[in-house]
Amino acid sequence: MVNKRIELLPGVFLTCVRSEKFKTGCLSVSLLRPLRREEASANALLSTVLLRGCRDYPNIRSISAFLDRLYGASIGTLVRKKGEVQTTGFYADFLEDRLALDGEPVLEPMAGFLCALLLDPVLEDGVFAARYVEGEKRNLIHAIESRIDDKRSYAVTQLFRGMCGGEAYGVPRLGDKEDVERLDAASLYAHYRDILATSQIEIFYHGSASSQSVARMFRRGLDMLPRRETVPFGSRVVKRAKEVRELGESLDVTQGKLAMGFRLGCTAADPEYPAALLMNAVYGAGVTSKLFTNVREKLSLCYYASSSIEKFKGLMVVGSGIDFDRFEEAKGEILRQLALTAQGEITGEELENARTHLISSLRAGMDSPGRMDDYSLGQVLLGAPGGTMADLADELRGVTAKQVAAAAKRVSLDTVYFLEGVKE
Repeated sequence: MVNKRIELLPGVFLTCVRSEKFKTGCLSVSLLRPLRREEASANALLSTVLLRGCRDYPNIRSISAFLDRLYGASIGTLVRKKGEVQTTGFYADFLEDRLALDGEPVLEPMAGFLCALLLDPVLEDGVFAARYVEGEKRNLIHAIESRIDDKRSYAVTQLFRGMCGGEAYGVPRLGDKEDVERLDAASLYAHYRDILATSQIEIFYHGSASSQSVARMFRRGLDMLPRRETVPFGSRVVKRAKEVRELGESLDVTQGKLAMGFRLGCTAADPEYPAALLMNAVYGAGVTSKLFTNVREKLSLCYYASSSIEKFKGLMVVGSGIDFDRFEEAKGEILRQLALTAQGEITGEELENARTHLISSLRAGMDSPGRMDDYSLGQVLLGAPGGTMADLADELRGVTAKQVAAAAKRVSLDTVYFLEGVKE
């Protein structure tokens, strides 16, 4: 595979990963925005409204017919939260040109369609079609309200709301219901015109076409794109917690949800990150981790327990499901396993199992265009657009147990959130 990044226009970049490994190609277009309460909901709503149609394909029926003609190509919206950066845009999968009948092109019309969705939406009276905006507002409000249905995810969301309440990261990926309700066709269109001109735009392509030909397609398709100075974005990193806060909530649940938020002490932009990633795997990621084998299996203190890293903001979170009366016991043991990791009590088997797990996951990612797209965008946000999953795998191979212990020592507990049942 050959990676190449090209600046098409001021603040508009194309990353091409050339490969003939798959029968399908993929394209994504992402507008990068600083994560802010005042625009998070508008950004989340925007891509779904744009996907309702453009001048040549003004409704879902005409879009479906167009995609069917392209051998069943698919397109969807992408709203991502990476640290304190929010992205909005589209992702498309389609048959590779080399497999199309009679050499019929697929990539070029797909690229043109993405550009049309972005630049030539359906308008009424000079703004977005009100019926499209109101319909997608209802869908977005439903998605926001349904977050509470998954209590495991809800607990982590509530943890970060409290832990990062004074930081941009506390803003949910889709924004809040009240902010969605305030939007209308005119205000959303005004926001669209502004962010179209001021956002850094990242385009990703994976397939067998040359980077020069893909660049030519998008330069032509985006020739009417308005451009002004791009809005800066990035994540403010707090490397150590100042004090430990405990938050609680009661809902009608039968199983307690314990979520513990930590400051990791580094981000993926730091040279210590591979050791932190391996530390997380030893500590709480996977069935060979300390949390799984000790807290869940040996001591039976919880129904599940695992840890994960937010690599852009420098956070680690432990999520677990417990009986209501085992809060203190479970919390204490979760912290004890982290302390053991920091003390270097890591067996060779634990270390190598964790390393194998991570490298296998990265290899699987290299076989997934969607994951490659996501990783590529993350590297842009980290200021290292050339970095690949293969590079990270190579770094992981050299991490020692001593470095893993040092990474655990940098971790500090910030906030504990407990969701328990309603007391009678």
